[in-house]
Amino acid sequence: MKAIIIGGGKGCRSLLKLTRSATLKEFTINVLGVVDIHVDAPGMVYARELGLHTFSSLKEAFNNLNFELIIELTGKDTFLEELYKNLKPGIKLIDHTMARIFWDLLNAQENQIWQYEELERLEKKLENEKTFLQSIFDSSADMSIVMDTNRNIVRANKKFYEFTGKHHNDVIGKKCYEALNGTVLECYNQEFCQMIHDMMATGNQQVIVRKTPPPNETHWEVARSPIRNESGEIEAVLATWHKITERVMLMREIESAETKFRSFINSAQDWISIKGLDGRYMAVNSAIANSYHLKPEDFVNKKPEEILPARMAETIKLHDKEVLAKRKHHYYDELIPIDGQDHHFQTIRFPLTDYSGEIIGVCTIARDTTREFLLQEQLVQSEKLAALGKLAAGIAHEINNPLTGIMAYTEDMLSDTPATDTKHDDLKVILRETIRCRDIVRNLLDFSRQDKPKLEIVEPNKIVADSLALLEKLPQFKDITIHKEFDEKVPLIHSDPQQMLQVLLNLFLNAADAMHFKGKIIIHTGYDRKKDKCIISVEDSGPGIPENLIDKIFEPFFSTKGTNGLGLAVSWGIIERHTGTIEVDTSEGGGAVFRLILPVYRESKKVQASKILER
Repeated sequence: MKAIIIGGGKGCRSLLKLTRSATLKEFTINVLGVVDIHVDAPGMVYARELGLHTFSSLKEAFNNLNFELIIELTGKDTFLEELYKNLKPGIKLIDHTMARIFWDLLNAQENQIWQYEELERLEKKLENEKTFLQSIFDSSADMSIVMDTNRNIVRANKKFYEFTGKHHNDVIGKKCYEALNGTVLECYNQEFCQMIHDMMATGNQQVIVRKTPPPNETHWEVARSPIRNESGEIEAVLATWHKITERVMLMREIESAETKFRSFINSAQDWISIKGLDGRYMAVNSAIANSYHLKPEDFVNKKPEEILPARMAETIKLHDKEVLAKRKHHYYDELIPIDGQDHHFQTIRFPLTDYSGEIIGVCTIARDTTREFLLQEQLVQSEKLAALGKLAAGIAHEINNPLTGIMAYTEDMLSDTPATDTKHDDLKVILRETIRCRDIVRNLLDFSRQDKPKLEIVEPNKIVADSLALLEKLPQFKDITIHKEFDEKVPLIHSDPQQMLQVLLNLFLNAADAMHFKGKIIIHTGYDRKKDKCIISVEDSGPGIPENLIDKIFEPFFSTKGTNGLGLAVSWGIIERHTGTIEVDTSEGGGAVFRLILPVYRESKKVQASKILER
């Protein structure tokens, strides 16, 4: 149908495009020209580009063109009314109201074109996504397949094809166990189905570890994971095989190294511990834990102050801080309390580093040197006593004869001097001091002799009771209360009763002097089962011994009372010859406590055998 368009606006331009498209298949319009008073209107310009006629008035169009249809697009009702009045017979009219159908067609066309282009774009994007996902799928170091709900393989990655040595047609559409048939990972249908069944039932990933037999032993982590759709329903299954042989072997090496390390530190008699930078224990060996009646795991993740005595914890923290600050090892002599007794330890602390050399903590190795320390002290004391004994013996013999002459002459002169003479008192002083010198010489001779004890099998309680019986006759003890704490089951000891009596009397007299002859003395006897030792202790209520003097009180001629200072030195020698020791401590009340630690008498096997034969 031949037509002209009145109104050269944008609608005209769009309609011209529509008439030249394939959209209007049943209703074809052949536009011959466009009428508009504006020659530069979009429809007028486009019409000229298409080679159509353009007019500024309808009359020109009627004079030049033969057409059957007028399409009015002015949108003006007054113009439309005028057009109807002048419309020639046989010419049809589609006004701007009816022309909307063209816009609907045009919109439909544009929408169709957009949908087609969008579909092409989506298909291309989908293809790119599929290619991208397959590329990711193939780039995985693990073998992977995707199965549908019927457990048929619908997709497999490059690694799976390489491992099985099979082609696409031998894998896609097959069951998992069929595709793996002939490989070291071939699985039984029952095992395969059980994993899928558990995953479908729980909706959770299922993982097992498979091991291939030697000699080429390998380990695989096999996983079955659900793939869900938008509704959350499982629509597929992702199966993966991750080779973990190196990890398993590494874990074995780590476990073996850890076992060796644990075995080493737990069998060591030295104390070994490791702490992190936060001061918390990472590892502690059995030697430390047993000393405090704990288990090694009781220390882990705890700081020293949370589990150890306060004084010891402070020492540990101070020394650890010093080692970390200096970033190098350091040796320490530490005094550590164990079961109420101080032990001497030689300790080395050093920074612990990781693979990169960064400090991650402190390692401590400590050795209990208490026995060596005591033996060294005893050796030094013994050497002092031995040297002093020789010196004392020589001096005593040299001094004794002149003293005897001084005493004899002084006594004669004193007897010849009247009491009213001023020289009488001076002679008395000379005699008194000479006698004092004689007593010192006598003590030196006693000290130098160091008589070998005449050992007898005796009861400790009887020795203490005999010594207490002598105290009743001494005036120094009239204002002193003596409290006895005897263990009636204390075992026998091998000792010289007279020498032990001398030691006890010396301790009692020292205690009385320390209390200024007024106070309380506690005598205790007991048995230390752990060490198999008999213990006799003398405790007073005096002021105690200053800590800085405890190490000196057994030295010859050391005294804080103005005496000759040989009493405790002699006592030390006697107890040492009894293969025992003397310990000094401070009591809870603040006084001094002297403990005589003596070995328990045990019959030798020969003696026991002879008694059996006598029977």
